[in-house]
Amino acid sequence: MIFGNLGLLIDTVVAVLLATVIFYAIRLNRSLSALKANKVELEQLVASFTESTNQAEASVARLRSSAVDTATSLQTNVTRAQELRDDLAFMTERANEIADRLEVAIGDSRENKSQPADAQDSGRKTTAARPVADGEESTQDDREKSKTELLRALQGMR
Repeated sequence: MIFGNLGLLIDTVVAVLLATVIFYAIRLNRSLSALKANKVELEQLVASFTESTNQAEASVARLRSSAVDTATSLQTNVTRAQELRDDLAFMTERANEIADRLEVAIGDSRENKSQPADAQDSGRKTTAARPVADGEESTQDDREKSKTELLRALQGMR
């Protein structure tokens, strides 16, 4: 009897173990089915990720190219601006020299104005358009002399 009950006990234990294995096999089969169903989605996700990565790499390459073009353009503009700055500095120096010459010429004309009237009349051009008052005559003389000196200075620059 012990052996009969022992056989029954072993058969029961094996049956319980088999039922447990069947239960876990069914769960495993469902999990594998879900994994197979999600495999298609996973492949689509990986393909989408690969495409996004390729687009990002292409965008980075375009950005680099654009940055190089922009840097080249900026360098060209900076070089041109420096040349213009140098030209302006040169022109400013020349303008200062001309202004100094004009100051000297104006000073000389004022000194000539203080000389006797006969010396001024010999160097002055005559204008017979209308009668001129004494104050206007000296102003016109100064203007004519300034124009003449300015023209000389400009011709000297050529």
